[in-house]
Amino acid sequence: MSVKTEYRLARRLAQLEPSATAAMNARVQQLRAEGIKVISFSVGEPDFNTPEPIKVAAIEAINKNRTHYTPAGGTLEVRKVIAARVSADQEIPYALGQITTTAGAKEGLYLAFQALCDEGDEAIIPAPYWVSYVEQARLAGATPITPQTTEATGFKVTPAQLQAALSPRTRVVMLNSPSNPTGAVYSADELAALADVLRESDAIIIADEIYDAISYVPYARWLRVAPDMADRTLIVNGAAKAYAMTGWRFGYVAGPQPIITAIKDIQSHTSTHTASITQDAAVKAYTPSAELDEAVQTMVAAFHKRRDLILSLLAEIPGVSCNVPDGAFYVFPNVTGLLNKPLKNGVVCATSDDLNNYLLDQAHIACVSGESFGAPGYIRLSYATSEDEIVEGMRRFRESVS
Repeated sequence: MSVKTEYRLARRLAQLEPSATAAMNARVQQLRAEGIKVISFSVGEPDFNTPEPIKVAAIEAINKNRTHYTPAGGTLEVRKVIAARVSADQEIPYALGQITTTAGAKEGLYLAFQALCDEGDEAIIPAPYWVSYVEQARLAGATPITPQTTEATGFKVTPAQLQAALSPRTRVVMLNSPSNPTGAVYSADELAALADVLRESDAIIIADEIYDAISYVPYARWLRVAPDMADRTLIVNGAAKAYAMTGWRFGYVAGPQPIITAIKDIQSHTSTHTASITQDAAVKAYTPSAELDEAVQTMVAAFHKRRDLILSLLAEIPGVSCNVPDGAFYVFPNVTGLLNKPLKNGVVCATSDDLNNYLLDQAHIACVSGESFGAPGYIRLSYATSEDEIVEGMRRFRESVS
């Protein structure tokens, strides 16, 4: 007679929610395997190929047998080019000891929370927020504090909201511009007003700039506005979005050397480093190049055109309204006008999560519900897909809710 095994998991997992974007992608793959034509607006991934010079650099790395362990945090070559890029971006000099490379910006964020937060600490994460911020804070023992931004402020936290959220326990403040999921981009004046509040605290600012290359308005960087706060700011970025390198898993963290050293110490006991081949590819990506600049500009121009297209089509759907995003490749429409009323076949959706599942089941389009981002009543759509799929997907959306 067999005895059922009871598995005791770590208490820190009790509040952990699986990634909503990853879960939706898994459902899409399952439906496609069943032969259903699903149009996905759920994954934040450029549909462009990695630029050819970057791929060539990776192939050369393999042919030269650069396939062995590297130092924790990356090779000297890759940290040199990242230090140069960050120094140019922020207009502040960064030394090699202030740089570590990671397996994607997501790992960089996770390691930052692990290095900074203890039980009892608080992390201010304005909502709507990227799904992993709050989970990573919780995994590090911190309590997420999530001031709710609104359409009226362009989904950007105000100085008053930030002031109200600060406490003696505040350890981390997250800034994400351009934003996932809303596409909001903070202006220099808006960042300066937040800096005035944060100078009165001792919180560490984590500036997630992963979408910095994809901005349709002049892009203001946190440390260009508040250079005096460099000694308590971590810059997190990576190659995934700007260079269409999501699968390569290359990110980096730049900041004060004691924090970067702590992050590298954690890396030495976990992933050690991102793949050696990826690091060589990143050296090419971050070395100044007119060819790569042109590739990025071509991609951004396509995203800009798609943004305008999907906004025009969403405007034709009764019950849906949408702020104009200034960056990234997401729209975040308000769908409260579709809730608690009969849709096609008399179906009633009480929440945006219900609507999200309805759209997948009835229209075979995949989005991500606002609940996942701390913003019920909204859904996120990624327009990093072809214009034809945007047109067809929005046609399905409109017909399914008519």
